[in-house]
Amino acid sequence: MNIQTIQTFQMKRIIAAVATLLLCLVGTTVSAQSGYQVKGVVVDAAGPVIGATVMEQGTQNGIATGLDGDYILNVSGPDATVEISCIGYKTQSFKASEVPAKIILTTDTEFLDDVVVIGYGAVKKSDMTGSISSVKADQLNKGMVTSPSDLLQGKSAGVVVTMGDGAPGSASTIRIRGGSSLKANNNPLVVVDGLPLSETGISGVSDALSSINPNDIESFTVLKDASATAIFGSRASNGVIMITTKKGSKGAEGIHVSADFTGSVSQNAKYVDVLTGDEMRDLMKWYLGDGGSAYAALGKENTDWQKEIFRLGRTLDGNVAVSGRVGKSDIFRMPYRVSIGYHNQDGTLKTSNLERETISVNLNPSFFDDHLLVNLNGKLMNMDNRFANQDAIGGATRKA
Repeated sequence: MNIQTIQTFQMKRIIAAVATLLLCLVGTTVSAQSGYQVKGVVVDAAGPVIGATVMEQGTQNGIATGLDGDYILNVSGPDATVEISCIGYKTQSFKASEVPAKIILTTDTEFLDDVVVIGYGAVKKSDMTGSISSVKADQLNKGMVTSPSDLLQGKSAGVVVTMGDGAPGSASTIRIRGGSSLKANNNPLVVVDGLPLSETGISGVSDALSSINPNDIESFTVLKDASATAIFGSRASNGVIMITTKKGSKGAEGIHVSADFTGSVSQNAKYVDVLTGDEMRDLMKWYLGDGGSAYAALGKENTDWQKEIFRLGRTLDGNVAVSGRVGKSDIFRMPYRVSIGYHNQDGTLKTSNLERETISVNLNPSFFDDHLLVNLNGKLMNMDNRFANQDAIGGATRKA
């Protein structure tokens, strides 16, 4: 084959390639012109949805919504099926000729139940390598409670709550998966609405958690392993207890008032079995006789000192909460919740008492169609804790 033949052959290949390219372009143009155009906006309850996928079903033909939730898509025809999907929302399908100008997506609650929000993002529960548990308000322990630790007792695996000595306001010991040190602090970090509580506690208060009104708590989230240190640092090496308090609802209409008042009594079920005065004197008389000074010092009383130092403990607890929403437009809305709580508890040991007054204010205004969100939380606590002399308990068992 000579050089001229080779050049002719190459020229024919180039011409064929150009012809094929032109045919493809013409075919594409004809297809686009003969297709069907679908356009509109995708929104949810808060406003435009950015990055939602609009796709012709059964093909790779699709587009993502823009900053205003808008899209334009050319499909094969008016009978094609258009599918709109986005993470966290229910997928919707329409016939191309019946696609509405505004598509409103609704939240997929089943999908959200499988998502865990962590300090550095959101992952599915199946992909979550750390250990986390959540206890909602309807799962918390019922009845008379003084401290939030009473609500959490027995509600989360691996979390052991050991009650104190029974005195009003006594501190509970909380251990998440046991202790990690023999001498260092083993208490978990407590975070209330994103604000960590001081590990040194409050002067004059045996338990910092007892300064929180249990009636204001919405849920507990317990981070059980060392991955919590990625969020809160080394203070979270013993685990984290995240407390979320109740807030107003964006969808609430009007003013909602809730009130509850509870009363209870407590009494020591048993006393230490000791000798009465007469039994002690009979024993001393048999052992030493009745002529010595020891026998005379016993006296003639039959006082049961255990019953003298203990009493019937009474507890009163009252809470009033007002919640609602100010403003209805997309420009400004402010859900709010204001609560007042009073707790007065007498211990069974005389003179022991805990009196606590709490005020909680939660304001959650949103501006400009939820583009600006503000959370304002204020809590005021006044606590008067009187600690009885517990040495009297040992003395009562030794006195005749």
